[in-house]
Amino acid sequence: MKNLYHSDMYQFNYPVKSYWEDTTKVNLNLEKLTKDINCEIVIIGGGYTGLSCAINLIKNYQLDVILVEAGKLGWGASSRNAGFCSFPPSKLTFDQMVKKYGKKETKNFYFNSIESAKYTRTIISEYNIDCDITGDANLVVAHHPKKFNDLKEQAELYKNEFGLETKIYSKDEFEDIGHGGTEQFGAFSYKPGFALNPIKFLNGMAQFALSQKLKIFQNTFVNKIEKNLKNYILRTKEGSINAKKIVIATNGFYQEGLIPQLNSRVLPVISNIILTRKLTDQELKQHNFKTFNPIVNTKNLLAYYRKLKDNRILFGMRGDLKGSDQSSKEKSKNMEKQFKLIFPKWVNVSIEYSWRGFIALSQKLAPSIGKIDQEEIYFSFGYNGVGVGSAPWSGKQLSKLVFSSNSKVLEISKIYQGLPKKFIFPSLRLLYLKFIILYYALRDKLNM
Repeated sequence: MKNLYHSDMYQFNYPVKSYWEDTTKVNLNLEKLTKDINCEIVIIGGGYTGLSCAINLIKNYQLDVILVEAGKLGWGASSRNAGFCSFPPSKLTFDQMVKKYGKKETKNFYFNSIESAKYTRTIISEYNIDCDITGDANLVVAHHPKKFNDLKEQAELYKNEFGLETKIYSKDEFEDIGHGGTEQFGAFSYKPGFALNPIKFLNGMAQFALSQKLKIFQNTFVNKIEKNLKNYILRTKEGSINAKKIVIATNGFYQEGLIPQLNSRVLPVISNIILTRKLTDQELKQHNFKTFNPIVNTKNLLAYYRKLKDNRILFGMRGDLKGSDQSSKEKSKNMEKQFKLIFPKWVNVSIEYSWRGFIALSQKLAPSIGKIDQEEIYFSFGYNGVGVGSAPWSGKQLSKLVFSSNSKVLEISKIYQGLPKKFIFPSLRLLYLKFIILYYALRDKLNM
């Protein structure tokens, strides 16, 4: 199995050092698989998708489910993301989606996306998860005066087509309630939306799953899958699992070669996060940073940021194209410069944490939920960096598909359903990404 990035990105033996990891201490007492076992359904991937799918399969259908994770539970994006619960999970604009899929299907996709963001909030309440929720809306900030009209159009679209609560803020109005800086020329807010601590959310899901008697094995890397009559045998270093059905819930960390039909369909893209030390009230006033709502700006190569409960500022951007630890350090330094260009009065504020993970793109530029033809293998991936607001819901939808042994149809937008096309010359995926980044960087330079 050959990976696209440097081997530093795939060190499953230890958790990635992050603020979330350092400040969240929960011992779930999970073991790794060390023997041969049997079950009806095995789920590969212990993030939001896998846990949600498992919970729904057990709770709603009373099925025998085992979940395996190659590293510590939630080792991938589910423990490393910025904690934004937002939507939609697509890199296409509404108009681009309408042109490709038609208005009816596009509206269905948006309604499903709104439902998915609400579902995340629902399970936090139902599972009684304490995950440091902040904010009550999502914010989009115009990084240049030319972009303010685009925000007004987006706000009107959300309000008129989907009945969402939106609000427009001029530059001065947003400085009063949001923040200032060199790339703030007005904003708009939309609901539902909020932010959370991703590891606390993950652990809350896991604790609920364990209460439903889900069997979880972490540090259990599946290196081979064989078919035996109607069953599948999943091989690990120290044991195996004999199962009737397989769910692949690995998103950007899918291991090429495991399932031939899934190969060459995912483009993992590195996203980096830096986090400041705690800021004083006086320092926050320097840029009038008041809001706790999660924020993205209008750049094609967008920046995303938020204030945490302890007055740290989290700042994220697209990562490098290599994946080595050294390239990550270099990217973090570059991000610090970008951050301090946007917030120049914080030039002396130190950065205490930096980490990274993958977001998962595909040619479809939208999530993919479905079943592989002629096999009892199911999948959900491709959340475009919007996994907090879409992965748990997608896992629930996937559980319905896994359970329905006859009809393999979901009553959700067709945009979500089925595999994306394979990338042509898949070994060149990073080269394609490099050209896309150069194109977007040019558009950002010209404020297009």
